[in-house]
Amino acid sequence: MSFKLIEDFLSLAKSKNFSRAAEERNVTQPAFSRRIQQLETWIGVPLVDRSTYPTKLTQAGMMFRDVGEQSLKLIFDSRTELRDMNRLSKNTINFSTPYSLSTYFFPKWLSKLQNELGEISTRLILSFTHNRIETLVDGSCDFLICHYHPDLPLTIDETKYPYKVLGTEKLVPVSAPGDNNKPLYTLLGSCAYPIPHLSYASESYLGKTEVNFLSNLKTKLQLNRIYESPMSDSIKKMAIEGHGLAWLPDSSIRDSFVRKTLVRGGNKSWDIHLEVRIYRFLGKTDNSLEKTDNLIEKLWAILPQKNLDPIN
Repeated sequence: MSFKLIEDFLSLAKSKNFSRAAEERNVTQPAFSRRIQQLETWIGVPLVDRSTYPTKLTQAGMMFRDVGEQSLKLIFDSRTELRDMNRLSKNTINFSTPYSLSTYFFPKWLSKLQNELGEISTRLILSFTHNRIETLVDGSCDFLICHYHPDLPLTIDETKYPYKVLGTEKLVPVSAPGDNNKPLYTLLGSCAYPIPHLSYASESYLGKTEVNFLSNLKTKLQLNRIYESPMSDSIKKMAIEGHGLAWLPDSSIRDSFVRKTLVRGGNKSWDIHLEVRIYRFLGKTDNSLEKTDNLIEKLWAILPQKNLDPIN
């Protein structure tokens, strides 16, 4: 059934005159009458009482008029909204990134990018371990920005999803300060006094990185995991409150070092080093085709092939 039939009927319900409604709909009256009959046949009941003048709607017709008006309004409103979204998506670069990078790395990196590329519209998709690769593969994002450790390779086909290195990051062992700004907890715990450990969720990439680092130590640390979270901010707050020792991204704790709310809980030999990579989607969605010709290509072109400088 065509929407035009509903629009015809609504025009007749408003004018209560077949001739006037036909003129409004720019068709002949016989053709207009056939279209109303076609709608009634599809519904299965009469919508118009043709025995009266001016034309009246039947009880079913009055019910269908209300439904038709609401349905067409919803459809056309949705069409407008979807077109607006489509226009936005064609001029917006979609990034997917884990929470820790979205909070401390992404805003500063975007500012530097805009200095070279100009003002751009962006949409940020926060991703977690179970779905961050999917956001890239299914085309939900144009770029995936994530941590990378050589011992924990990502399951991404790099021939289809090329990457560049944006910089390096390190996880630093930290603790709240005690007397004389000495750490409350250090990496010198013994069997008798295990270190309370504030850790990442085991399914998160930083959690897996942490476990990999600890398992490869020649001398095993005595850690007592007392808290677990997928979010570095949550772990940071627990560390500042003095609940334990945590490995936190260097970019997220510089302000805490300045304010002396956190101090190192171990020297640089305990740091965990990571890359920050950006992967590009090369799929063929309708939106990506248009954007590939401009924004995405420009962004990709200005990124150095490899940039192993520390994240600022």
